[in-house]
Amino acid sequence: MMDIDLYFEPVDFSRFECAGWAQKRFTLAGLLEKNQEKLKIEKADLVIFGIEEDRNSLVAGSAKAPDKIREHLYNLNRIAPRFKILDIGNLKMGNSENDTYFAVKDVCENMRAQGKTVVIIGGSQDLTFGITKSFEDEPFNMVTVDPKFDFKKGVKAINSETYLSLIFGKQRNMRSYTVLGYQSYFTDSLEFDQFSQNGCEAKRLGQIRYDMIQVEPILRNADIFSFDINSVRSIDAPGQYFSSPNGLYAEEACQLARYAGMADKINAAGFFNVIPAVDNQNMTAKLMAQVIWHFLEGFHHRIVEMPEKYASEFNQFVVDMEDVDLPLTFYQSRKTGRWWMEIRDAEEEKRMIVPCTEEDYHAASKNEIPDRWWKNLRILDRS
Repeated sequence: MMDIDLYFEPVDFSRFECAGWAQKRFTLAGLLEKNQEKLKIEKADLVIFGIEEDRNSLVAGSAKAPDKIREHLYNLNRIAPRFKILDIGNLKMGNSENDTYFAVKDVCENMRAQGKTVVIIGGSQDLTFGITKSFEDEPFNMVTVDPKFDFKKGVKAINSETYLSLIFGKQRNMRSYTVLGYQSYFTDSLEFDQFSQNGCEAKRLGQIRYDMIQVEPILRNADIFSFDINSVRSIDAPGQYFSSPNGLYAEEACQLARYAGMADKINAAGFFNVIPAVDNQNMTAKLMAQVIWHFLEGFHHRIVEMPEKYASEFNQFVVDMEDVDLPLTFYQSRKTGRWWMEIRDAEEEKRMIVPCTEEDYHAASKNEIPDRWWKNLRILDRS
């Protein structure tokens, strides 16, 4: 068991005033303060902690974000009176950025071993590298929400805009990576090609806005979720360094976070790059607090479903395809209505079941092979 006191400065709840419009006993502050006294960490389902680290950020200032976000998060509805969550404080800073990454690795690894989900309040987004290091001994899928690709081929120095380069180079067991909400005018075609060569997937801002539900299976298949506030348009989130007139709307950011919270595989979620010093009326801190709240609310309603283990809880549909030797098998949950598809290699030696949409099933029924099937077949072939 990890000694929390060695890693964290505990939260002093007396520093956070309850808003005049809120009743403390119905707020997250009231719940978390009570849980701090009565709930042992072994009994917690979800653990929140802050990281006051921005030494590798392109623009300083996000180290001040964790407590500023807490000011507004704590005033929000507690979600459920017996919600087993803890805020264990802010991670003690290492002497170097690498020390912080290794501390993040240790904490995330330890919490996952105990079956807990962690919510990280950053700090700068390069901290995602520390999260991925906690998966060095097992394969993982990662999703980030970003206005562009934080990837530069050949770059060795890590910062909040290049951390993916290090992850691609060091974390060979990353099975899949998807960026949500990227904007084409910030992305060169050569950069996109390099990105695609790494077997990655990208969903443009317009694709998400047109059909948000298509994102849900991607998040349901993820182990790590990393959210960059720079993905939100600056009018909704002025406290950022990217400041684009276009981007996710505030409510879209909250919807993505809720999907991520409901995704039963995600056990590490980070929320990064808020800069309080340039925030207008704390709008960005308030928005990030609401984004995190939606993740927590989604987590509270999380339902773990495993068609590979509990087949009797699913409807099964087998579709014969003209251009594929094997039929495509789909599963639909009788409880939630969610869908999965089975992927097999040609020799039927390897298989995996991945989340999908009802539209994927209907496409297969029309003899159209879903893109999701091809992408996951390539992942299966590499494994």
